Amino acid sequence: MNVEPTASLAADSEYLENGASDATPDGDNLLLDFARTEAAAFVAMVEGGGGRVEHTDSGVHLCDLGAAHPFGNPALVSRPIPDAATADVATQISSFYRDRPGGPFLVLSPWRTTDWREQGFEAVGHPPLMFRPVQSDRPGAPPSGVRIEKVSTVEQLLVFERVLVEAYPLPEMQPGVPGALLGERVLDLGWQLWIAFDGDRPVATAGAFPGPAVTVLDFVSTLPEARGRGIGSLLTHTAATTVANQPAMLISSDDGNGVYQRLGFVPLLRYTLWLGHRAPVDR
Repeated sequence: MNVEPTASLAADSEYLENGASDATPDGDNLLLDFARTEAAAFVAMVEGGGGRVEHTDSGVHLCDLGAAHPFGNPALVSRPIPDAATADVATQISSFYRDRPGGPFLVLSPWRTTDWREQGFEAVGHPPLMFRPVQSDRPGAPPSGVRIEKVSTVEQLLVFERVLVEAYPLPEMQPGVPGALLGERVLDLGWQLWIAFDGDRPVATAGAFPGPAVTVLDFVSTLPEARGRGIGSLLTHTAATTVANQPAMLISSDDGNGVYQRLGFVPLLRYTLWLGHRAPVDR
């Protein structure tokens, strides 16, 4: 009896999409869409402030404002790093920042890495990555006396940054110094920013960076005395619906996880964050 051979599942000559390569199209999967858009957002932030940006062959986007706070000096991983290459990539990242003035730098990766403590990095944690599908809900009315302004001037940008620095808080940053974190060109490079005012006092911020498939949210902050009134939720909704027919994504803190879930965000996975330090620069 002749038996036909079973067709092989292997496809030696066929391209097999892995969902995280340079050839993967936008919209293929949420994780890659977020990683790409987040990288573009931080590149725009750093270029808007006159900082230095370099894109590596390993898919890491190196961004350096020379800022005192690590959020101004982010390295963003846009595709998985093979275990065999991770030590070399860690060295490449450190070398980029090493001989320039500024504070520590932050590595953000949606994929787990090997243990980089041997390369001199500190583990920061694994914050939740959250996704909000397109929804038809409308924001509620602002609390009494609260209004929202979209940032369109340098003066408003300085107010935005001051509130952000005070609300997080980011004690290493100097509030009100132009370009300390957000240079004026960010308004021309894709970022959309909002401030909430309680009367005449600015009390909350939110930002959105629309990409090809998702909108990335960041800079969501509320001063302690204004919390618990729904102001932050209203701003988050405003930012999340920047593009009406596009989902929104953000990296949350563990404390903010429940708040974002009440706004329709769903936790997907946990990011990997590493903190690196520069060598002292002789002056």
